[in-house]
Amino acid sequence: MEIWLLSLQTVFSPFTLLLIFGGVLAGVMLGAIPGLNSPMGTALLIPFTYSMDPTNGLLLLSAVYCGGTFGGSISAILFNVPGAPEASVTGFDGYPMAKSGKAGKALGFAIMCSCLGGLFSVVVMTLVSPQLAKVALSFSEPEYFALALAALTLISSLGGDKMLKAFVVGCIGLLAATIGIDPMTSMERFTFGGDALMGGINFIPALIGAFAVGEILMTAEAGVVKTDSSISTVSTELPSFIEMLRLKWTILRSAVIGTLIGILPGVGATTAAFVGYSEAVRWSKHPEKFGTGIPEGIAAPETCNNAAAGGAMVPLLTLGIPGSATTAVIIGGFMVHGLQPGPMLFLNQPELMYSIFIAMYLANIFMLFSGMIVAKLFSNFRKIRYSILGPCIFVFATVGAFGISNSMIDVWVMFAFGLIGYVMKKFDYPIAPLIIALVLGELAEISLRRGMRMADYDLSEFLFRPIGGTILAVTLITLLFTIYGKLKKKPEALAV
Repeated sequence: MEIWLLSLQTVFSPFTLLLIFGGVLAGVMLGAIPGLNSPMGTALLIPFTYSMDPTNGLLLLSAVYCGGTFGGSISAILFNVPGAPEASVTGFDGYPMAKSGKAGKALGFAIMCSCLGGLFSVVVMTLVSPQLAKVALSFSEPEYFALALAALTLISSLGGDKMLKAFVVGCIGLLAATIGIDPMTSMERFTFGGDALMGGINFIPALIGAFAVGEILMTAEAGVVKTDSSISTVSTELPSFIEMLRLKWTILRSAVIGTLIGILPGVGATTAAFVGYSEAVRWSKHPEKFGTGIPEGIAAPETCNNAAAGGAMVPLLTLGIPGSATTAVIIGGFMVHGLQPGPMLFLNQPELMYSIFIAMYLANIFMLFSGMIVAKLFSNFRKIRYSILGPCIFVFATVGAFGISNSMIDVWVMFAFGLIGYVMKKFDYPIAPLIIALVLGELAEISLRRGMRMADYDLSEFLFRPIGGTILAVTLITLLFTIYGKLKKKPEALAV
C-alpha cells in the first residue's frame, strides 16, 4: 500500500499528468498518419527522455504506446487508409459506416472501445502479470498454428453470399505470403530471379494499395468530383450506454482475446485485431452484415488491438521479453536509463513499476479526449473536394509506403495491390480475405512446418495438445456450422 501511495503521488504531479496527456496526444497523431506508427513514434521520442528522470521518461513512452495503438483507426475510418497495421481491420466496417454518413458515430465507437480494451488489459497486467506470462510461454508452434488457422477461417464468412469468391481471394493472399526467402530452407520462392522480392511482400504497402489506391481508382472511374456532404462534416459522437450495452459480449470477448494474444511474445496487436474480428463474425447471429458498416465490426478489432497493447507489457515487465515491436523499442528506453526490465525490477524499482501501471490507466482515459481532438482535426480534410483530396491521399500514401523502409520496392508493391484492389472492387470480390491471408499466412506456414518438424511429422502433436487441440476443434465445428448455415439459407453461396 505504501508503494501504491508513493506511485500515485509521483504520477499525479502536474508535470507528470501533462506529460502523460501530451504523450497520448502525440501517439494518437502519429498513429493517425499513414507511414508513421507506434514503434516509430516511440523510437522518435526516446531522445527526449534523456534529460528526464527514468520514471517520467518511461511514463511518456508508455503513453505514446497507448495513443499510437488507437490513432491508426482515425484515418482508417475517415479515408480507408489505416495509419497503422493494427487499424486495418477497423476499416472493414468503419469506412463503410463513414460512407453511409455515420463517420462521427464510427469514430465514437472506436474511441470508446479502444479505451475499454486498454483499461481491461491494464487491470489484467496489474493483477496477474506473472501468471499470464507463464501461460504465454507455454505456447509452442502447434498453438500458434491453431490460432492462425482459427483467424483464417474468418475468410469463409466475409464473402457474404459469395463464399467461393472469398475463398479464391484468400488463396491469392496465402500465395502472396509465400513470396520471398523460404524461412525453413532459405530457398527463393516466386522472386522471378531478382532481389526485389527476396524480403517478401511488405504488409503495410499492400494494405495501403488494396484499400486506399483501389478506392481512389474506383472513385475516379465513377467521376465523383466532390465529397459527399454526409461525410464532409464530422462530429465525433460517443456511443450511448444502451449502445455499448448491446456490444457487451463483443467487447468482453475481444478484450480477453486481445490481452491473451498481446502476452504472446512477437504476435502483436495486428494479429489480435484479426483474431478478434474473426471471433466477432463467428459468434454473430448476422455474420453477413460484417463489412457493411456495423458497430460490432469496429468494437471487436479496436478493443482487441488496444487490449493487446497492455497485454504486450506483461512479458516486458515480468520477464524482460518484448511482446510487440513497440515494447521492443520501450526496452531501449529502459536501457537508456540504466534499467533492465524483468522480475528484479519489481524488487529493486517497485515504485517505477506501479507508476507505469497507474500511468497506463490514465493514458487510456486520456485517450477519450485526445482521440476526439485528433479525430476532429483529421475530419476537416473531409470538407475538401474529392478531386483534390483523392490525389493528395494518393501522394501521401505513396510517401508513407516509401517511408516504411525507404525503398521503391514498397511503392511498386503498393501500386500492384492498388490495381488488384481496384479489379476486386470492380468485380465485387471482397478485399478483406486477401489482407487477412497475407498477414496470417506466414505465421500459419512457419508454425505448421516447424511444429511438424519438432513432432517428427506426427499430426497427433497438433490434434491432442490441450490448448492447440481445443482451438482446432472449436474452429472446425464453427466452420462447418458456418458453411451449413449459408448453404441452407442460400445454396448459391458457392457461386462465383
